[in-house]
Amino acid sequence: MSSVIVVGLSGPSSSGKTTIALNLIKLFPHAVVIHQDDFYKSDSQVPTDADTGFQDWDCPLAFDMDKLVQTIQSTRKQLEDLPECGKAVEAHSSFASQWANPQKDVNSILPPKALDSLRDTVLHRLDVNSTEEIPFSLILVDGILLFYDDANNESPGAECDTGLFIYAQYETLKQRREARSAYVTKDGIWEDPPGYFDSVVWPNFVKYHSNLIAAHPEITDKKAASVGGQKSAHVVNAAVCSSDMPFKDTLDVCVESILGEWSRRQQMQAQR
Repeated sequence: MSSVIVVGLSGPSSSGKTTIALNLIKLFPHAVVIHQDDFYKSDSQVPTDADTGFQDWDCPLAFDMDKLVQTIQSTRKQLEDLPECGKAVEAHSSFASQWANPQKDVNSILPPKALDSLRDTVLHRLDVNSTEEIPFSLILVDGILLFYDDANNESPGAECDTGLFIYAQYETLKQRREARSAYVTKDGIWEDPPGYFDSVVWPNFVKYHSNLIAAHPEITDKKAASVGGQKSAHVVNAAVCSSDMPFKDTLDVCVESILGEWSRRQQMQAQR
């Protein structure tokens, strides 16, 4: 039985993926984080949107998807080959990605007591006394296009064992994206031109996630209430939830997905 779980954290730009990942490594310290943003192609290779003339940083062709998939696969193998299921691995420094842009108050978004309570739940469910005894390692893959529509099933999401698709209401996403500063790219600096969210970011999100949105129309319904924890057959074994709901609830859904995947493996092992 593999002791490595690959967790996909996906959703539209500014939905809160990195904030979730930063808090997950507080609960599961034996984790490696891979940012899809670090697999952008060089600036000159990023395609131009035909309708607006803007560079399109929010489409699959802007990324080196093959390299990302290979990195997930090789990281999984490296962790599986390590003694003690890769417990020596700590990758907190991997959040140096300029594109990740987590909230400035990421370390205070969840009160310490709430985090401690969730950690106690994890330890109890796994029947261990400390996080050092957690019997598996995580690979957290964070990106806007992990679970995009792909007829060949070659998207990075195919490498994920479980995950979370995080969305937020249109106005929330727009406000967060437009509040961001310039991004450091491989070859320079990128700053969203005026109207970029409405003309490129949002249309691309809808375009490349049509199957998921068809199964979960609340994702693009501006009047829909926040929904949490619904499983989607269109996204590997991932849960779909809104970051408009309280942060702890969103984190709870992701933790449950991880624990559920480990429980599923144990049950399969017991049946052999």
